Amino acid sequence: MTDELKEVNEVREHLIDLRQQVQAGSVLQSLGNRLGQILDQLPVNEATLVNLPDDQDGIKALIETLNQSVRKPDQFSVSDEQLLALVNHLGSPDRDIRDQGIYYFFNDALQRHVLSESQLKLVFNALLQDRILFSHITEPTNDGIFGRSFAILILSILLYADRVDEQFLTPAMIDRLVIQTMTYLALENDARGFVGTQGWAHAYTHIGNLLDELAESPILSRADKVLLMVELIQKYARLKMPLIFGEDRRLAMYFNTILNKNELYVQTFLHEWRFWRAQIGMASAPTEEKQWHGLFNRSRLVLAMAVQDDLPEAVAEMITAEINFLT
Repeated sequence: MTDELKEVNEVREHLIDLRQQVQAGSVLQSLGNRLGQILDQLPVNEATLVNLPDDQDGIKALIETLNQSVRKPDQFSVSDEQLLALVNHLGSPDRDIRDQGIYYFFNDALQRHVLSESQLKLVFNALLQDRILFSHITEPTNDGIFGRSFAILILSILLYADRVDEQFLTPAMIDRLVIQTMTYLALENDARGFVGTQGWAHAYTHIGNLLDELAESPILSRADKVLLMVELIQKYARLKMPLIFGEDRRLAMYFNTILNKNELYVQTFLHEWRFWRAQIGMASAPTEEKQWHGLFNRSRLVLAMAVQDDLPEAVAEMITAEINFLT
């Protein structure tokens, strides 16, 4: 195990311990503070070389073949080895391979139901590997973001497929997904959207996709849903990069989804949001770029929440009052 993954594991263990306390019902009121303490002590390492997949190994031809044949379900076939090759190339900085190639394939394959149950489980478990989800995650912004972020995206569509059609996930697999998701959310600081010629990174949009699916899950406990919602609020408040590529709208949609599930989520959200607003009110005027990014990230999220059609009344009133104050 590398030093980075040892540090990741330490963060994961802290979160697992906190999760157990949430499940026992002992830390609900202090959950935000407890999560904040973990987030404020995350490992930060110097940049190291990102080992990118070899895109000259035939992956382009494989993607082209699969994307053509998947449209003919009766004739389609894909091996486990080919699926794992696709997973390993999610880290490609080439958007034609990563986004318009591999993502499009998995999206089509799931819609057309051409993957077997064992293959769905294979891909799901492969994406949850530490070496994929946490590659270079404790370092400054780097090309590791592509593999990390697109693993989260593919996991979200697998979760959707399981909920709507396939039903291949076991309780143990869901449990592992929750643990890896809360660890990833804690550690991911790369909030870039569209990156030069490399295309979408979009980690926080993909996080919104995954959290939205977890909010819809009939298997996930309320304790886990509360934990993930509060963790997102705490993490969002600490991001030092601008979210300017629609992430605010995607995350507002997630909040709208979960807040309409149960009054517990509404009351928890109100508590955390008011505490966040109070912290801003007590803070000194921003003097650094990263502090301004934090303020404007919140402002954009407020506006994105305001246009949601069916927020619970108490939340809608609070958001409206904040907009009136800002204007």
